[in-house]
Amino acid sequence: MMRMRTINVLLFISILTFFISCNSDSYEEHEIGDNLIDQTTDVSLVDTFSIESSTVIMDSVITSGYTSATLGRYDDEYLGDVKSEYYGVLSLNGAFNRSSIDGSVEDVPIRFDSLVFIAYPSGEYYGDTLQTQRVIINRINEDIELPDNEFSFFGHSSFTYDSEPLLDAEFELNPIKQSEYNADIDAHKEDYYGEYFGEGIFIKMESAEAIALGEDIVEKVNEQSDSVTESIQWQKYMKGIVIRPGDNNSVMFRVPLADNRLKLRLYYSDTDYTDAGKQKFHDFPISSSGNNESLSFMNYSSDRSGTPQQLDRLVAQDVELASEETDDLAFIQGGIGMFTKLRIPHIENLNTLGLTGGILGAELVMYPKDNSFDDEMFFLPKEGNGTLRGGHILYTTNISLYNTNENNKFNSALISSSANSNLTMTYVENQANEDESYYSADVTSFVNDVLINGQEYDDALLIGLPVETIGNNFERLIVENDLESDFRIRLRVTYVIQR
Repeated sequence: MMRMRTINVLLFISILTFFISCNSDSYEEHEIGDNLIDQTTDVSLVDTFSIESSTVIMDSVITSGYTSATLGRYDDEYLGDVKSEYYGVLSLNGAFNRSSIDGSVEDVPIRFDSLVFIAYPSGEYYGDTLQTQRVIINRINEDIELPDNEFSFFGHSSFTYDSEPLLDAEFELNPIKQSEYNADIDAHKEDYYGEYFGEGIFIKMESAEAIALGEDIVEKVNEQSDSVTESIQWQKYMKGIVIRPGDNNSVMFRVPLADNRLKLRLYYSDTDYTDAGKQKFHDFPISSSGNNESLSFMNYSSDRSGTPQQLDRLVAQDVELASEETDDLAFIQGGIGMFTKLRIPHIENLNTLGLTGGILGAELVMYPKDNSFDDEMFFLPKEGNGTLRGGHILYTTNISLYNTNENNKFNSALISSSANSNLTMTYVENQANEDESYYSADVTSFVNDVLINGQEYDDALLIGLPVETIGNNFERLIVENDLESDFRIRLRVTYVIQR
């Protein structure tokens, strides 16, 4: 039987090019010329497979080792209250640039001025940027160390921190404008007269705790303490900070770590010498390389108790909620780690085509729920400007497909049949009717593999954001699968029968 199935697939690969060249939206009987194959051939489309969908959640999402930080909170009518607390290890970033008297080795003492929080968003965000946001920064009071035999932190990892914050302030977030980074302006290459004139988020830390920290650092500089001259000792002194959102924040956004774009800045001035009184500064950026690169991470939390679909029932990875239990919806979410699970139990019935039938193509189609997204707050997952093709705009996405089993473990990623890379979905935007836009993936190889090798009852697909990047991703997608609707999840299989 295995040999017969293999012959069946190989036979019709030889005529695949011909049928693709037809490029027709309708499927009808085609007569093949004698010079190709001496038979009448029917090309048909079937999309009536019963597809079972559900939602699962990952037990552990790796959130450390990324080149950017996810900050903030948003409230989602489908996914609940979602927030990220960022635990960051601060780099000493070299020694203070202190003046000398008459070229001697004696350093001029410095005087503390202020401590400032600076962040340059990447421009990527999720939620409502029109509301006033709140940022809270606390000093971590225990050593940040990886657990034994672990190489990463996860979305549930955390460390204790001081109860009194270094900063608790409101600010206006404009993630596009504030993403404009100019190294010269950031470094005050022009004269500085006490007012910051660059873009970015710039908040003076005026709490008693922040002032005490700044003064203590300056005192250690004046004493030439190894706490501010040696990185290892600095790490023991300043273990790190946690950046938290307020309970009423309405947006989650990303900040790159390159070029020291997320940092605390200490302003100071000399007490003597020709530069006395002139403002200077020293930056303590979040470590993005070296030994401490993997010690900064996001802690995600999600209060799903008030969601209409009662998604708080997702408590472990081996638990799944069938779409019939969640208003015929399935969910994908970054950070928290939700995936849509699909089973196609009767796909092997295609083998009833026998020796004279073969699969030309198989397309998996999923529709986002109407009104679950918009262009202002909750964007659909898609990338770039798209490619126009026949009244549709095709966008690449990073939504990936994985083989899984009854325990919802990630067995392997599906591979694209056209490229030696992981298979991802395409967003097909219908310009005439947006409601008919959908996500699509060419799963021909997957279907052929099932027809050749069969499948176990618990074999299934997990669909969601890439496992390797989901820990620093806040995209989400609400998938519709009402079996009575035209917008249910579909498997469209094009096959050929020779008579």
